[in-house]
Amino acid sequence: MDNSATVSHRIQVSYRLERLPSSKYHVFLTFLLIVAWFIESIDLGGMGYLLPVLGKHFNLSPSMMGLVASISFAGMFIGSIFSGGLSDRFGRKTMLIAAMAFWGTAGALLSLAWSVESLLAFRFLLGVGLGAQVPIGITMLSELVPSQSRGKYLSLYQAFLPLGIATAGLTTYLLLPSFGWRGVFIVEALPALWFLVIWKYLPESARWLESKERYAEADQVVSNMEEKVQKSIGRTIPPIDGVALSLSLAEKESAIAREPIKGLSQLMTKHYMSRLIMSGVLMFTTMAAYYGLSMWLSALLVAKGFSVTKSIGFVSLIALGGIPAFLLVTDLVERVGRKWASIITIVAMAFSAYAYGSASTVAYVIILGLIYQFFQFGMTMVNNVYIPELWPTLARGTGTGFAFGIGRVGAFLGPMVLGLIMGIYGPQAVFVCSSGLLLFGALVVLILGPETKGKIF
Repeated sequence: MDNSATVSHRIQVSYRLERLPSSKYHVFLTFLLIVAWFIESIDLGGMGYLLPVLGKHFNLSPSMMGLVASISFAGMFIGSIFSGGLSDRFGRKTMLIAAMAFWGTAGALLSLAWSVESLLAFRFLLGVGLGAQVPIGITMLSELVPSQSRGKYLSLYQAFLPLGIATAGLTTYLLLPSFGWRGVFIVEALPALWFLVIWKYLPESARWLESKERYAEADQVVSNMEEKVQKSIGRTIPPIDGVALSLSLAEKESAIAREPIKGLSQLMTKHYMSRLIMSGVLMFTTMAAYYGLSMWLSALLVAKGFSVTKSIGFVSLIALGGIPAFLLVTDLVERVGRKWASIITIVAMAFSAYAYGSASTVAYVIILGLIYQFFQFGMTMVNNVYIPELWPTLARGTGTGFAFGIGRVGAFLGPMVLGLIMGIYGPQAVFVCSSGLLLFGALVVLILGPETKGKIF
């Protein structure tokens, strides 16, 4: 730790980072995290394609298929809840590497499953690792880029979710006939070795280092970033003075953001309690609907009379509809703000899900499916920009992990409850219930959600 004299004369990390222009180096750092997110997305979406195959192989009932689909989200709840606090304590980079190594190992073990019990156990462990990585990745990216570019970079980051899920479908489509579900699982686990690249090239969050009073390390990380940004833009970076003054004025308007907040218990204050409630409800309802539908899309199409192979192909194809959502979200979060972008995309997802559930022909399945996926992934991208901005640096991992942890409860319950609903009332009822959940979540954001656009931390 630096001595008090040095600390009193140093310039805060946020001042130095905020005045850096967007550069190729920022793109490089984002790329490192994008690849980590992309390969995780493959595992996140892989089960939805294999669920009908596993159901047949292990002779599973609809309710047991729902449990297989949901058990990883129980693990993700554990991973999300604990990884946020651990990343606040031990660092973003350390926990990101640990999470990737963990889910990669669990994914490889999943390919060896010999019984329903072992399948459930390895899916749970896989979920722990996946759940740990999600909040850490978006927290770290939000701290590496300046606030004026945060929406753009986080939206770009999230754009790779549908690409990863589509890749999972393509992988399943190509490998399943020749190598079976075991081969698909092992191929989806191997890319977790990307954690070695993260270890070598990604710096620790300077904002986190500063929040832990590790000032020398924080300043060194920022100095390296300043050098690389200046080299990449080919000109001298802007001076600090003007930026520092404008940030100081902005911070005076929200003094509470500077209070030392550590851990979930200290987020349970008058100022942050409404955010905890709002973010928890938001993530619970959207993840219950999102993963509930995603896990059952192939099975829903099979229930409508399509073959397993065609159903996997259709779901893989319509997942591509989420890729253009990046263009919508990048502009939307800056024009109307995070809160209203969240509300708009959730409501649009609710109505498009209901319409998709009514599709009965191949043409309508594809067209309405593309529209549904567009708004579904748009909603996910917006919320992953919005959630990290709700919390101060000292508790960002904890707050984000809490929100995603509650979301995993919804993701765990969604596939099981929707599976029961489908068995009793049919496929259409699944989409009706999902749409209702989404509209409720949008209402809570409307009432309790703060606007975070342009927030500096």
